[in-house]
Amino acid sequence: MSLITVLRPAAPHDCEHIYNAHRYSVQYTCTRSYNNRVLEAWSRLLNPEGYLDTMADPNKALWVVEYRGHIQGFFQLDFKEAQLDALYVHPFVHNHGLGTALLQRAEALAASEGLSFIKLYASLNSVAFYKLNGYESLGSAVLPLNREVTVECELMRKYL
Repeated sequence: MSLITVLRPAAPHDCEHIYNAHRYSVQYTCTRSYNNRVLEAWSRLLNPEGYLDTMADPNKALWVVEYRGHIQGFFQLDFKEAQLDALYVHPFVHNHGLGTALLQRAEALAASEGLSFIKLYASLNSVAFYKLNGYESLGSAVLPLNREVTVECELMRKYL
């Protein structure tokens, strides 16, 4: 990771950039694990304004990573549920340590809020990343994207 990398809480003016990183990650990174029907349903759930609710919720945290002057990823953490709701990095900057930096910051925030563990639903393409970072699989899960489309994932947990 470069010295020009910045981790910080998200601000309302970041929403479009967060959305772009999220959308590109789903469209390009997840194609190895999911078919077009799943990817299209997943993408339809995303919109720039959707991140504002997380920013306004005192039980949640939304952080971004800036790399080379641009927002390239983010995480969304729910303290009440002890759950990492999202962690995405733009596919053009994978393997630069940005995902690991985001995950470590999420874990530190969770610990500072008194959480003893974090759980998450990992997309199939991200299971290896989480295992590499100390998460254990609790088994397969299926989450609804809409009334007709579901997404397979893996429930995972790490004690802090």
